[in-house]
Amino acid sequence: MMRGAFFLGPNEMALRDVPVPVPAPGEALLRIEACAVCGTDLRILSGGKTRGVVPPRVLGHEIAATVASYGEGAAAVVGLPVGTRVTLPPGITCGACRFCVTGLENHCTRREAFGYKYDGGFAEYMLMPAHAARRQMLFTVPNSLPAAEASLAEPLACVVNGQRKSQVTVGDVVLIAGAGPIGLMHVQMSRLAGARAVIVSEPSPARREQALAMGATEVVDPTVHDVGDVIRARAGGFGADVAIAAIGVPGLVHDLLRWVRPGGRVNLFAGYAGAGEATISANLIHYGELVVTGTSACTSEDFRVALALLSEGRIDAGPLVSHRFPLAEVHEAFDVTRRGAGLRVVVTP
Repeated sequence: MMRGAFFLGPNEMALRDVPVPVPAPGEALLRIEACAVCGTDLRILSGGKTRGVVPPRVLGHEIAATVASYGEGAAAVVGLPVGTRVTLPPGITCGACRFCVTGLENHCTRREAFGYKYDGGFAEYMLMPAHAARRQMLFTVPNSLPAAEASLAEPLACVVNGQRKSQVTVGDVVLIAGAGPIGLMHVQMSRLAGARAVIVSEPSPARREQALAMGATEVVDPTVHDVGDVIRARAGGFGADVAIAAIGVPGLVHDLLRWVRPGGRVNLFAGYAGAGEATISANLIHYGELVVTGTSACTSEDFRVALALLSEGRIDAGPLVSHRFPLAEVHEAFDVTRRGAGLRVVVTP
């Protein structure tokens, strides 16, 4: 038997003891080592984002695991011995649609996902279906990388995608709105890309301190100071080269457009609740010749890059893991995440 945390409907999740899955031909069984709690998990649990999630379903898509066993024929397809430490992107893509073949597999028209259509990582074991095994979705995790940090490869891969869209480069002044785990990853990635200044706007004193510790050159409390003034003082009277929204506040969209220089880049990385409507001045984009991009999920190449950055120590995920909970305390893990009491909360079955 094994234990899993099953989503049963809005605001209802229960721990259940169920049989350990037996992999059918072509399938792989993974033993979960760590699964981080994402804001998407919270939205699903609250009933706000349940499309494609049919209860009972084990949530969780930021996963580090070990290959436990294979169904007939799967070992040859996957090519990894039993006992290999692995992580994986959450989306199972078809590899054949227009978007998959043009490098936009995160927009695959037949995309499925763990924690949505298939049981995810808030359990002791997870089954990988045969078509996912054939897509070579498992990435090897080196022994030097702790499981909790390896589970952050997925959000970091999304940040890699956002950084590509933002085109941060040597000498840039970058403004990052929000110093949660995603914002802090953007801080490290921006410095790695060569930004000469990374300014973080964040109302939480603790998170501002963390941003400085992780490479921000300057932090500002937007409830006290004018963020635009701080940017202009650092950027020679102009706006930032790049502004990244790492928090889903619709009112910030207009602010970010004001905070970049002519020809600047704005990336709307964070998701927004409901319809996500925001009021902006189109003239800021028109006359400023601004480039505005969005970021959603990641590709397998983004994931490969993210895991390499973590494995080589180029990105330090250790400080981002603020809480660890056993599976028996998964409700507390969700509560801590909901309250924003820490950074990334990881469940370790």
